[in-house]
Amino acid sequence: MRKPKPLPRRLLWSAYTAWHARQDTRLPYWPAEKLEALQNARVRRTVRFAYDTVPYYQELMDREKVTPEQIRSAQDLRRLPIVESDALTLAPERFLSSRYRPDSGVTVLSSGVSGNRKTVSWNAAGLFQTLASKHRYRQVLRHYVGSTYGYREMAVSNAMNVGAVMRDFYRGHAWFPQTVEFERDRALVSQTQDEIVAKVNAFRPEVLAGSGAYLGALFRYAWTNDLPVHHPKIVWYGASNMSPHDQALIEEQYGIPVISSYQAAEMLRIGYQCELRQGFHICTDHVAYRVVDNEGRDVAPGDTGRIVLTSLISRGTVLINYAIGDLVVQGSKPCGCGRTLPVIDAIEGRAFDLIVLPGGQRIHMDVLFKTFAHRKRIVQLQLEQFTLDRYKLRVVPDGTMAWNELRAAIDRQLRAKIAPDVRLAIERCDYLPIETSGKIKACVSHIR
Repeated sequence: MRKPKPLPRRLLWSAYTAWHARQDTRLPYWPAEKLEALQNARVRRTVRFAYDTVPYYQELMDREKVTPEQIRSAQDLRRLPIVESDALTLAPERFLSSRYRPDSGVTVLSSGVSGNRKTVSWNAAGLFQTLASKHRYRQVLRHYVGSTYGYREMAVSNAMNVGAVMRDFYRGHAWFPQTVEFERDRALVSQTQDEIVAKVNAFRPEVLAGSGAYLGALFRYAWTNDLPVHHPKIVWYGASNMSPHDQALIEEQYGIPVISSYQAAEMLRIGYQCELRQGFHICTDHVAYRVVDNEGRDVAPGDTGRIVLTSLISRGTVLINYAIGDLVVQGSKPCGCGRTLPVIDAIEGRAFDLIVLPGGQRIHMDVLFKTFAHRKRIVQLQLEQFTLDRYKLRVVPDGTMAWNELRAAIDRQLRAKIAPDVRLAIERCDYLPIETSGKIKACVSHIR
């Protein structure tokens, strides 16, 4: 945990957060033209900031002969090329503002679900604006748990995922009264599913949160093995899609509603489902977005395409026209809840498989590489499971370590994590192509 900042500074950030939160529950219902005006003003400030302080965009805009003054709205971002996620993976320093001070913010890693881990730095103001915007999420949760604060929430996650890093930052940089807090506990994906079920039963959360793939597998494991499991009032997932079969099991057999939100390390707050759970409201005060086809043309409502995002609040790592790697369905009609934030109908490209161990246990792929000393030597990877004891790992190394040495280290790591006698083929690749899902699945299991 970070050493807390002096109390006056913490109170300053608390006031900053409260000031931004004052209108957050009303903002999703603003008239469309008011939302558009706010977004466009933030677009102009972001583009100016990027040109003045970020090497990648300085060079890009000069090469394209586009000036910041020509970008007046989110629509004008079409003047700039789409930036593929590989560019951030290979050279994160090129997207970092020269004004960013590491001691004033945090640096996080993306989950790596796509096969590429990205290094992203967030400044304090962007982090606290993100915290303030949590109120719109809590308004939805209140529909299920009956209160905005004070409920019991458990997250099933990695030890140092993005949310944990952010909470540590908030605890050290701000002060909030107990009345706006809630009881929180966490289970780790490195634990067995039996251990996680036991922890859920002991804590009895009203909100159970985590990745869709993992939470779905957890309830399926409990159901298949006839394990009693506490029924939270809501299951809230993000990070990866939940299998429709698992969602039906949770909702129909356990009677627990399932809701989802859309976030990423590169953007933080992107969108969320409301009480109707029919699509994702996009937070246009935090991001500008487009949904495009393979040629970069906007798709029609109801059609599927790549989502391209611009962060409007980050002043650390700055990303404009960034193809995050997800396939989404462009919204076809306004949501019936009354919110005026635009919607996307579905996220189609975030599902991934878990590794299946003998006995039926499933583990997150991050567990396999969590303690791997040379993880930073790997640009991309994909693990494919054919049977309980046969795997193939595809690796794109960064070239800073002899391949034979890296391969031997990977082999030792996986045998220690899976089984000593596992049949494992490790293949060196120059590049892992993006699949039709819009992602490179970091984990593919053929076991059902």
